[in-house]
Amino acid sequence: MSRQPKQVHIYLYRKGKRGYEYAIFQRSDLTVCWQGICGGLEDGEDFIQGARREIFEESGIAEKLPLYQLETVSYLPSNIFSIQAQKVWGNDIVVIPMYYYAMEYDGEIKLSDEHLEVKWLNYDDACELIYFDDQETALYELDERLKRNKLDKLRID
Repeated sequence: MSRQPKQVHIYLYRKGKRGYEYAIFQRSDLTVCWQGICGGLEDGEDFIQGARREIFEESGIAEKLPLYQLETVSYLPSNIFSIQAQKVWGNDIVVIPMYYYAMEYDGEIKLSDEHLEVKWLNYDDACELIYFDDQETALYELDERLKRNKLDKLRID
């Protein structure tokens, strides 16, 4: 049996003039899909290493800023991934767990080939673009924790 694949999803946020803003990325392979930074853990990585690697690969951010693990967890159907990945995982893998994180950032973002565009948006506007409901739930959690000043207890790094 193969190792259980795992996904990380990271929302970058910043304090704007009119409240919090979130970086929402448009995928290049599925242009209707807007989301945070997202990807799978590689062999031997823990969640923090995987999240930091994905942040660097998809946004060019190398700074080791504080990382917060949200309580939201969701699952992706394995059939949304490539046939090649599904063969490596084997028939036992039906769903892939996704763990959500947040990182405050207010600098320049350098997009990878995985994305066409990034927009800094307030919560309502971001929710209008976010493609998957579970990712919207995680953004809701982040937005509420920021408004209630309850994010610090989730700091992991």
